[in-house]
Amino acid sequence: MNARMTPRQRRFVTEYVVDFNARQAAIRAGYAAKGAAHQAWQLLNWRPNVADAVREAMKARVAFSDIRRLLETAPDGRIRPKPIESLSEADAAAIAELSVTEKGMRIRLHDKRAALLDIARHLGLVGKQTNSPPGLRAKDELPAREVLRRKLAQMAGEQTVGEAERCCGARSLL
Repeated sequence: MNARMTPRQRRFVTEYVVDFNARQAAIRAGYAAKGAAHQAWQLLNWRPNVADAVREAMKARVAFSDIRRLLETAPDGRIRPKPIESLSEADAAAIAELSVTEKGMRIRLHDKRAALLDIARHLGLVGKQTNSPPGLRAKDELPAREVLRRKLAQMAGEQTVGEAERCCGARSLL
């Protein structure tokens, strides 16, 4: 997340991508309940750094989506979608399209590759062009996966990697 945000703004971003309810996210972030809806609107519309952080956090959710969390095996062995109410907020946010026809159901997820590439670009792991390799510098001793893990932990509210793993299971996502 952007370092120019206050801790409460960073918390708002983290809370907003949980359920996409701006008013509730503002309350959970510590803003007064009475003016939470107005404060949330201001954060999303008048604070470009907060709006950018929300977009990046949403891309991170899409980037680590997994179709296996949306499907289950029926007793007859056929694969079917899980009930919508049983999906986590992150899994539901990864769905781009859901349509039901006479032939069955169609689930289309957001473009995971594009989301991962956007995150990698944002973190400086690749150049601006999609075909440019990551820039390697002499001081880079950590593998790209570890750099990405640490950057995502920072985006999640300036936590250390260990805190993010204990709190959110970040290691299981990567």
